[in-house]
Amino acid sequence: MSSFREQLLTDVSGLCQRLYESRLAVVRTQQLVSDDSKQDILLLILQLNQLRELDPFPKETEVDLAPLKKLKADIAAEDSDQQAIQDALMDWAKNVHTTSATSVAAERSPEAPSPINQRMIDDLSVLRSTIDKTRLRLLRNHDTYDKDEYVAARNSFTLARAVYQERLLLNQITATNAEAARMEQVITPAIDQATGATFPQTIQAGADFMSDKIFV
Repeated sequence: MSSFREQLLTDVSGLCQRLYESRLAVVRTQQLVSDDSKQDILLLILQLNQLRELDPFPKETEVDLAPLKKLKADIAAEDSDQQAIQDALMDWAKNVHTTSATSVAAERSPEAPSPINQRMIDDLSVLRSTIDKTRLRLLRNHDTYDKDEYVAARNSFTLARAVYQERLLLNQITATNAEAARMEQVITPAIDQATGATFPQTIQAGADFMSDKIFV
């Protein structure tokens, strides 16, 4: 990977991560995660991947870096308009993709997730059903949990899973056996065995685990 390509993708990925974290902070305060919230971030992730797949990758002289530098400065401001930044980043990335004189996206047929990614995707499904089962068990046993903490953790989990699973499905990131084992042996059992006092925290641990893997 050339130094320019590496730096450019690192900068764009960093912006995507900041926008994801901002959206995550918002959904934690809401009652539900809207489809629009998930779709906005997914589109951003897919656009980032299109940049990664440009082959050959455009030369530094072929890319207008001024808008990207402005976005990096804008997102650092306390009163930054996150939606406007996301829209501008999407427009910039699309322009790089469509107007570069020498670069075209590689045409690829959809591929099935790798075996390790499929294992993690299956683990995510088990984790989701475990949350539901544990919540019903706690309700039946009148083992109360903090409702606000639960909603915040559940929404974090919902958004993180949507993005993490999409990247796994498209083989944009690769899970590891150690990560799958942690999901199977630590995170899911903790939720399965949770009490009312620990239930929200165990869900949040699962959400944090996924968020940490999305932009690696």
